Amino acid sequence: MSDIEQSYVTWRGKYLRSYEDGLYIYYKEQSEGLKEMTCSEAHGYGMLISVSKRNQQDFDGLYKYYVRFRNSKGLMQWQQKTDRHGKFIPGDEGGENCATDGDVDICTALFIAAKTWGKGGAQGEIDYRQAAVDLAGCIYQHCINHKTHMPLIGDWADPGDDAYLLTRPSDFILSGYLIFYYEDTQRKDEWGKVIQAIVNTVSGQLSLNPQTGLIADFLKLDTNSGLYYPATCQVLESDHDPHYNWNSCRVPWRIGHYYMLTRDERVRPLLETQAQFFAGQLARGSNGDCGIKAGYRLDGTCYVDYTDMAFVAPVCFLFWVLGWNVQLAQIQQEMKQMDASYFGESIAMLCLLNANVPI
Repeated sequence: MSDIEQSYVTWRGKYLRSYEDGLYIYYKEQSEGLKEMTCSEAHGYGMLISVSKRNQQDFDGLYKYYVRFRNSKGLMQWQQKTDRHGKFIPGDEGGENCATDGDVDICTALFIAAKTWGKGGAQGEIDYRQAAVDLAGCIYQHCINHKTHMPLIGDWADPGDDAYLLTRPSDFILSGYLIFYYEDTQRKDEWGKVIQAIVNTVSGQLSLNPQTGLIADFLKLDTNSGLYYPATCQVLESDHDPHYNWNSCRVPWRIGHYYMLTRDERVRPLLETQAQFFAGQLARGSNGDCGIKAGYRLDGTCYVDYTDMAFVAPVCFLFWVLGWNVQLAQIQQEMKQMDASYFGESIAMLCLLNANVPI
């Protein structure tokens, strides 16, 4: 069995679960009394993995679950938990609202499914393409700032709110917006503007931190200049919102995947700068301890003494895209010794698939 097949079998066995007539991705570690079961981010990962592995049965089960938990705006509720009867209900903290990245990944997977299978379901009743076009419309209407063309952090960020000024680099899924550009023809120009805005924004972040290329977990719009700058304090999740943390750790993979598909030279300087920084971090590791840590300030100083697959796998993918073979071999060897949870293991699975399965 190949490494990619073994990784997929392991991932599927650990995280894919059933609920009523559908399937979902269990996204938490096992613990007594845990009520939170999954989230739209996990669901997007699951649908991308399933369509990449050409597993239509799993994909259709995940699709049915997605349909069950759409909100009134046509987007997936960001989290589901169990009530005392075991029924899945919206999670806490605005559980009926969406989180942009989950819907972008789900929509991307649906467009890929349309090109792969055409239709799905036992009787061909699932029209993947129509479902994708409908969802793309909802994403554009509710999850994109129509003035700056940048992704919003969710459908709950309304004009006039502080949250409306935010954007989150984990939503900079350029390969997804590229598919929307080609497939959602009625909004082609709009998706082109989204791609352009994200490319300009990430290039602007490089100019702010040219030694590392690191991007903060949240960026905030300066309404005077019309530019996005790193958050300077907690704006949504934690004191590390201004740092390279659990959202931005996906940037080397997400922007790297877009570069792999397009060879858009506008993003290469950012990727090369990040690769150079992480190569230096990797070289600092010793005695089986990975030098890449799970959190950095934008100047490159780390604030934790541990690592995580969610931070390492995207860098591994980046080294592969850029052809940095010495660093790639080293980081792949170190990854074989690492434990992982849903988040890191799912990102690693997608990085492996992106490097091996054309879309």
